[in-house]
Amino acid sequence: MQRMFLRFSVAALATLAIAIASPAQSAGDEPAEAPGKLREIEDQLDRARTRAESLEAEAKDLAAQTARLSKRLVAMAARIQGRESQIGATEKRLEGLARDDQQVRERLKKRRGVLAELLAALQRLEQNPPPALAVRPEDALEAVRSAMLLGVVVPELREEANALARDLASLRDLRQKIEREQRYLSQNLASLEIERGDLADILEAKRAASKLTAEEIRVERERMAELAGKAKSFKELIARLEKEKAEEAKAPESVSPARAVVARATALARPSLTFSKARGTLALPAHGVRIREFGAPDSFGSTAKGISIATRGGAQVTAPCDGAIVFAGPFRSYGELLIIDAGEGYHVLLAGLNRINVEVGQFVRAGEPMGTMGESAVSSAVIGGIEGDSRPILYVEFRNSGSSVDPSPWWAGSDEKVRG
Repeated sequence: MQRMFLRFSVAALATLAIAIASPAQSAGDEPAEAPGKLREIEDQLDRARTRAESLEAEAKDLAAQTARLSKRLVAMAARIQGRESQIGATEKRLEGLARDDQQVRERLKKRRGVLAELLAALQRLEQNPPPALAVRPEDALEAVRSAMLLGVVVPELREEANALARDLASLRDLRQKIEREQRYLSQNLASLEIERGDLADILEAKRAASKLTAEEIRVERERMAELAGKAKSFKELIARLEKEKAEEAKAPESVSPARAVVARATALARPSLTFSKARGTLALPAHGVRIREFGAPDSFGSTAKGISIATRGGAQVTAPCDGAIVFAGPFRSYGELLIIDAGEGYHVLLAGLNRINVEVGQFVRAGEPMGTMGESAVSSAVIGGIEGDSRPILYVEFRNSGSSVDPSPWWAGSDEKVRG
């Protein structure tokens, strides 16, 4: 990309070479014109060189500033995903406490009839003491029988009363735990909103640092939409992106100065690890549950080319690896799609997002926030989750030289060998 900045310098040098190599002027020519033309060419060279140096300095400054902002973004995204993990754990605990609460209620409900009968029998005995044996022997006999029965009834009543006390105490403790968890959940949700606001500010600072105008961003998004409209698959989309990249390299003058600076800054960025050496180190891009693995049956009667992660609504999505954003926008029924050029012929695709926070051309670091999920899954059959599961689904696919590969060996904690 540095060649782009020196384009005009090269052209000027070529002009100068032609001028020097031209035949000597005839006697009728005005020799005063030659020094003037040379000075003009030299001025053009100086301006081109100055401009190239200025653009290179801008690119280096942007690369340094972007690196600092990326570091802050990675840290903030980690805090947000940690907060989301805590919220998810709290919600699970609340679900368990709610089930326990219902079970205690059911036990109390079932015991209510028996307790009512026993308490009524005891109350009758207390209110109607046994009659004198001499006056009414039949009543006395009945009283004796009741007394004999009471010997069995009272222990049973005591046992039921103890069980009732235990359940009531358990219900009280459950209610207190639920209240504590709900307070904790509310605090975490409030903190999450504050952290998301801070994250938005840093993202805006990174976008502003590139000095891209709203018009340039609009044009780029329209270009992405046009590419997406022509491509029928991920493979075709990536092929079109690669073709366009090659065409831009041949005609760098077609790229705006701001875009050229962003491209050069991206070129100056270096991944902390090459993608092939990052196996076993990558973190999942979102907190959630993996509901479909690579190679598992999919909704088309074939096998999944990537993995599907069920997340909570509004979950933060981060870059799983270092790389340059080469596509960002809606694609067919996949929702918002992101494609990262991870180098060495590898591309990482993330589909099913609701909102994207990065722009094409930006270099992102592993763990850097790129967007958020919606509140439910998109309609794509590829991304769709388990029937009846309305959670949003993030689809992640790794591709190498046009073919999908098993991402399992790349995730942290994996000791598998690459099968793709």
